[in-house]
Amino acid sequence: MAMAESGWTKEKTVEFIAIQKDMDTKEKLGQYFDEWAPNYDQAVTSMGYIGPSLTANLLQKYVKSKDARIFDVASGTGLVGEVLAGSGYTNIDAVDGSAASIEVARKKNIYTNLYVQWLGGDNKLNINNDSYDAIICVGAFAFNQLESDVLPEFIRVVKPGGYILINMRTRWLRLVSQFSDGKLEGDMAKLENEGKWKLVERHVKEEKDSEQNVVTFIHQIC
Repeated sequence: MAMAESGWTKEKTVEFIAIQKDMDTKEKLGQYFDEWAPNYDQAVTSMGYIGPSLTANLLQKYVKSKDARIFDVASGTGLVGEVLAGSGYTNIDAVDGSAASIEVARKKNIYTNLYVQWLGGDNKLNINNDSYDAIICVGAFAFNQLESDVLPEFIRVVKPGGYILINMRTRWLRLVSQFSDGKLEGDMAKLENEGKWKLVERHVKEEKDSEQNVVTFIHQIC
């Protein structure tokens, strides 16, 4: 795997992103993001990454109180938290599986609590039920990252009436086997049919390159 270095370009970022699909264990994925962490912000900026700002802006539509308790899940280096803090939110926590990414986020002084933890499977959050007014999760539903088995845990820690915003590339709904053929949205709908949450908006942002289109699923907890 390429080691982290300064002077990241768009081309280098594309190359690095392409190998993520080969990081098929948590150990490999952790090493991948740990190596990328020092240059992650520069790298995704070179790509014109809009996920954090887009999703944070959507959050403001639904969560008006700037004192609301927000949980940035799969926070990485804190790009989402930076936008939230810049928008006036003052009570933001973060969790990510990459210790190096969390350390970059910590130095930004925008989070109240930061946790290093992988989610999914039997990995449960050591957080009480109904703790948060919203979860915001940007870019983590992709190859070898989060899957639909994390959704009940998301729902558990958000208060009734609170919101969960999940932002991802639309292409992953086609290319990632765990999401394709309607699997991910089917799992979301199953939880809605069970009365756990309800879909209030499916926001699609189209780009000139359709492969860069993003979708944000916004659910409200029942």
